[in-house]
Amino acid sequence: MKHTSDSILKADQASYLESIESPRDALLVKMEAYATTHKQPISDPEVASFLAVTATAARPKRIVEVGTNIGYGAIVLARAAGPDARVDTIESSPELCAVARGFVEEAGLADRVTVIEGDAIVTLTKLEGSIDLVYIDCVKQDYPRYLELVLPKLSIGGLVIADNVLWKGLTAAAHVPQDERVRVEALRAFNQTITRDSSLRGVILPLGDGVAYATRIR
Repeated sequence: MKHTSDSILKADQASYLESIESPRDALLVKMEAYATTHKQPISDPEVASFLAVTATAARPKRIVEVGTNIGYGAIVLARAAGPDARVDTIESSPELCAVARGFVEEAGLADRVTVIEGDAIVTLTKLEGSIDLVYIDCVKQDYPRYLELVLPKLSIGGLVIADNVLWKGLTAAAHVPQDERVRVEALRAFNQTITRDSSLRGVILPLGDGVAYATRIR
């Protein structure tokens, strides 16, 4: 069960969709409870389900996650993509890296998920090789830079998924609080690139707190 209210859906719609979901995975439920108790922001369960469906269909061989937190997204993606997939997930906090590695070990995925401790921008600059799927859920004001760095490495047909791109509705708001303006302007720029860059075919989905979804077409 979700521990926070939905950013977009009405309460009755959210309750209905939750009622028809498949039985919840025990480890993910445990991680969701941990995130709530320790006030750690992880993807909403419906976003996790979307990641799982996408990875199951696309079968990416190399996945990069920007923003590990406790390892929730990395575990969902690795499980869904199958035994041939490898996930590199980036987190700057040593404490969160340790927690994530513990959950990855518990999931039996230590041989397929690598938790990289470091700054996301620095790490993305150094990453070599082609990427088939990138999931972005990290520092919001850096979203445009993340995309700039990963796009040249993204395979043709590769996928970009990013969470929180509507940012509590503020990206669509006429008036934005002063303390949110940097984040909102960055997310607006990111969303423009996702939907208008000629190398991508993308859409913004009203899922969770807004999910960007795009594929590289050239």
